[in-house]
Amino acid sequence: MEDFATTMRNIAQTRIRRFERAAKRHYDESKREARRANIDPPKSPYPKPTAWSFRNDFNPFIVRSRADVYAHGISKSLKDKKYKVGDPYIFEVKKPQGGSRRITSFGIPDEALSRRTYRSLMSKNIGALSGRSYAYRADINVFDAITYISSEWRDHPRLFVAEFDLQDYFGSVKHQYLFQQMQVLKLRMTPRERLIIEAFLRTADTGQSKGFPQGTSISLFLSGVALSPLDRSLERLNVGFARFSDDILLWGADYSAVRTGSDMLFEWSNDSGVGISTFKSRGLQILSPKGSVGRSEIRDVDSVDFLSHRISLRGVRLAKRPERNIRQRCSELIYANLLRQPLAGTQDFGRLKNGLDRDYLTLLSQLRRLFYGGLSEPQVYRFSRSGYVPLNHLTGFVARHPVVTEVDDWRALDKWLRRQIWLALRRRALLLRKAGHEGPCIPWDTPVHMLSSQVSHSTRSFALLNMRIPSTARMARVVLKATDLHGTRVTERPRGIY
Repeated sequence: MEDFATTMRNIAQTRIRRFERAAKRHYDESKREARRANIDPPKSPYPKPTAWSFRNDFNPFIVRSRADVYAHGISKSLKDKKYKVGDPYIFEVKKPQGGSRRITSFGIPDEALSRRTYRSLMSKNIGALSGRSYAYRADINVFDAITYISSEWRDHPRLFVAEFDLQDYFGSVKHQYLFQQMQVLKLRMTPRERLIIEAFLRTADTGQSKGFPQGTSISLFLSGVALSPLDRSLERLNVGFARFSDDILLWGADYSAVRTGSDMLFEWSNDSGVGISTFKSRGLQILSPKGSVGRSEIRDVDSVDFLSHRISLRGVRLAKRPERNIRQRCSELIYANLLRQPLAGTQDFGRLKNGLDRDYLTLLSQLRRLFYGGLSEPQVYRFSRSGYVPLNHLTGFVARHPVVTEVDDWRALDKWLRRQIWLALRRRALLLRKAGHEGPCIPWDTPVHMLSSQVSHSTRSFALLNMRIPSTARMARVVLKATDLHGTRVTERPRGIY
């Protein structure tokens, strides 16, 4: 295992790279905007995170250069049993449904210690945690959860399903209950690790002896410990269930068993002090193919949303929220590249030289990055037609949903995208011709059905330009082949717990 100072340097370097990538994207977009409007790019630098100025140990540049000093100080305080976590930087994150979530960010030395403790505790106690808890683990991930649920549901004509979401889970668990479960589970834990846990719990204690900080690695282990009694009770009940942090899904062909499982959840809620969200919990329902259930006293549904996927008895689709988000992002890119400058009357006509719309080429490049990640259009096309995909980490929107089985979702998204781009091109052509541009310009007058196969030649090098609109359906075939060959790990985001 890497030493403590190296862990600090790695965390600091990761945050520096994340900031530099964001600054580069900001600068590139400023340059693109300047080229489209023929203006000087703004000189304002990309702002640094406000937490960096909160205290020196939050600034990754300082920590990277003084990692050995921080490591020595914390190691000595642990040896003397005087370790104390530095005051966290607290900020709010807005929730999609409204309201906000309170996140605590710790200094890099404290977070490095938290991460090392988390890894140690997880490696020693993985067997004590439920195999149906899919959050924050190295051996199973969110895609394993979706695959398991789908395979369990596939052969049933209908099921009873219960959906629950815990309310303020990280801020509500009683400390007494948490330590009690550590004893019940007989966790392997050194005195130093317990001292570290207690130090982090004190940062979240408001005098009520409950909650643990949301925003540090060690809390992920504690969240699994607190829910282990419920997991074990459900396993003994022999109902199907899957849990990802505070999202819980129960199912079974026997109504009484699922109802009993729901009762167990409410009993655990009373014991632990954690409430159940009435807004996000849909309770007990009948899951069946659409239109197959007649009048019933229990609400019937044909699918369930779980972890950004919509799962039915016959397959897995995109959930509405990620589909809505990707359409919104595509609309933003189309507007920024094709319509913003013509509407404002600031379009640089040099971008249309020799009858080729270079802003359209920029749009295609950004859409490819959004859908394909690091793959180019020729690579996606070749891999989609071949029987082998190399073992590489796949990124992009499509790769984040490798277990979607309903290809019609991807085809519908491609069709919608073609239509939106075609409509934007028609309006762009109308506006710019009114502003004085003369002559044809590729691909303004291209029919909508030909945008997916559009090619042209560079006016400078005469090289062939691939002007096809990126296809999520084509990338989905690549992802499917890659996961069949190498498993879903090739699409999983690089592990970065907090």
